[in-house]
Amino acid sequence: MKNLFLILICCSAFSAFAQKPDVAVGKAVYDFTHVRDTLSRDKPYKERLTLLVGRNASVYKSLDKQLAQEKMAQDIKNQIKAAPNPNQVSLTITGGPPTTGEEYYQYAKDKKLYIEENVINYYLVEQPLPAIKWTIKTDTLSFGALHCQKATTHFMGRDYTAWFCPDLPFQNGPWKLNGLPGLILEASDSKQEVIFKFAGFEDISATKQNIFPAADDIRVKLEDIERLKDARKKDPGGFARSMQGSGQAKRDNGMGMGMSDFDPSRIASINVKGYNGNVSKAINNPIELPEKK
Repeated sequence: MKNLFLILICCSAFSAFAQKPDVAVGKAVYDFTHVRDTLSRDKPYKERLTLLVGRNASVYKSLDKQLAQEKMAQDIKNQIKAAPNPNQVSLTITGGPPTTGEEYYQYAKDKKLYIEENVINYYLVEQPLPAIKWTIKTDTLSFGALHCQKATTHFMGRDYTAWFCPDLPFQNGPWKLNGLPGLILEASDSKQEVIFKFAGFEDISATKQNIFPAADDIRVKLEDIERLKDARKKDPGGFARSMQGSGQAKRDNGMGMGMSDFDPSRIASINVKGYNGNVSKAINNPIELPEKK
């Protein structure tokens, strides 16, 4: 298992990230729904995600994940503050519902797509930005003050209808959707199994947020990620042990969010409670379907 990680380190391309950082000027929020299990259509996967857009780039990532991490960090701070003995802290961490692990970086001008994925460590896969053939219709629809136009396409095994806003001059959209003369505010497939429902847009130019993958992401190829996932599936415990000590900075761990001054040696015990919500783990209907021959 350790050899697998070392091989990836030695053989994968680790060239400097070619694209320049871009500053986010707008944020769109989507309520994502996906019927992952066709045998339980009444229990679709749901998650709130966000798309940060800049002049030359965008990143699509889980808003629910960010909010869950912030809540966990605050819960931990509260427990530490209320502990009878500050040098012997017993923590209880409650897990939340599953969230999307991938982040999608679109660079329309360079026709590049970068997918960051967390498989113990953080990995970055470069792909060509999908060239989607859209048919623009005359139909219009408004989301508040945002006036949109209809477009249709066949993409990744599904027929999609999208609504884009020409007044928001970004060629980006949620997930891998892109290529329209305006930001994609809403999209769904013909079977209503994959839905990106518009939940809001705001100007965030004052926040000066950069759109750029983390500097310590490990650059790998898609087949390398698949090998890692396969190894994790076969031996989760051994896989986790083999990935420890890689030298990559720890991120998204709750304790690192505003708690850099806390000494971990003061933790006497950690009780982890798993999420007990009703979530189906079966996936027989992935978002990307094989094309029919």
